[in-house]
Amino acid sequence: MKKFILFLLLPLLLTSCVSSTKPFVSEPYTNPSISIEGKLMYGGATKIDLPTPECYFEAKEFLARYTELIKEAEDYILISTFLGSGCEGLDEFYTALAEKAESGVDVYVILDAVSSLDMTESKKYMYPLYFLKDSGVHLIEYAPMSILRIIAPQNLIIRDHRKLVVVDGKTAVLGGMNMNYISLGSDDVIDLQKDSMYVFNSSNLASALTDEFVTIWNQISATDKMDRSDFDSYVDESEKLNLEGYLFNQGPGTNASMSALFSSLINGAEKEIVMLPYMALLDNNMFECLKAAVARGVKVKMYLPIDSRDYVQKALYYDYYRLVEAGFEVYYEFSGRAHNNALLHQKLAVIDGLYTVIGSANFNYRSMKSSFEIALVIKSNEFASSSLEQVNDISRDMMVLTLDEAIKLKKEKGNVFNYLFSYYGG
Repeated sequence: MKKFILFLLLPLLLTSCVSSTKPFVSEPYTNPSISIEGKLMYGGATKIDLPTPECYFEAKEFLARYTELIKEAEDYILISTFLGSGCEGLDEFYTALAEKAESGVDVYVILDAVSSLDMTESKKYMYPLYFLKDSGVHLIEYAPMSILRIIAPQNLIIRDHRKLVVVDGKTAVLGGMNMNYISLGSDDVIDLQKDSMYVFNSSNLASALTDEFVTIWNQISATDKMDRSDFDSYVDESEKLNLEGYLFNQGPGTNASMSALFSSLINGAEKEIVMLPYMALLDNNMFECLKAAVARGVKVKMYLPIDSRDYVQKALYYDYYRLVEAGFEVYYEFSGRAHNNALLHQKLAVIDGLYTVIGSANFNYRSMKSSFEIALVIKSNEFASSSLEQVNDISRDMMVLTLDEAIKLKKEKGNVFNYLFSYYGG
């Protein structure tokens, strides 16, 4: 059945896109005389001065902070998430959200429509969020299944994969955690994903994310339109703006792309590229860009997860050998060693100990080409150093993959149909 679906959807997957991977092997990104910052700006970045964020790598710690932010809101709350659903572990959070709407705070929530199509084991514990509308929450789905979308099915391929929050125009949140059982709601630490979220007390970032939120809301809502002027932006003179940031929003209203972001950094790398890519299913342009970095002496390190979804893991096993063969230093999880078998869902890249990429984008073909994504490049040795420390902590559950082992995994556990399905659809 899966093979039939793949062949049915393949023409759509090949033709639908919001971006392109050509920047990885094209000018000006391959031009060594242009600075990384110049390439980032050419690629559609919004330059933003930022304070140091609060960093959360434990789901329950972030959930507590998230709930606190909601309870403290006085004016408005904007939330966009790829997967959003209710469960027992999130009852307090959603109760707080509903109570804020009832008290007169404007609450807007965008869910990608795949939220109601969750195919993991966690679906047993979840329920949809439509009940929030009864409390006055403005809730809308991006790209729901409908007759009109079936007529133009290529539109179903593009998903809104972003995770972002704005509270009162003063606080901005982004990262990789969804609002569901497996990201935040489980009481079992083994079930929760290993991921990250970043809380910025930043009016600059909050204003930029609000601009984007209003743009996409008005694109997908037929009647409940938002007026940007209703959502105040603030200038806080006390903010300590000690970080240089470059915001990339791959979605409606901008020309920014994840390909431009990553190609700027990889082509400009001189010493080391460290990545938590999640699903490292790369097309030839992405692959050749990294190979060129290795050829000029750059060390490329990738930290890859075990995925409990068997079809995804078979897809990853099918392609591991190519990464190792190219000279990348590949670390992978294996269940016999890991102290926590939860999925490593975090997305992170650190380039030359100076540039750090955080946000929603996986380093794979789909995130580069056919998903709405949001990511932030932070230029800071200190922030990069703290991010690398966290990677080192994660790596204790991993081992270096040899080429012989990678070839064996492909032969014994890899599956080409699973690979193609995940490559285009994952």
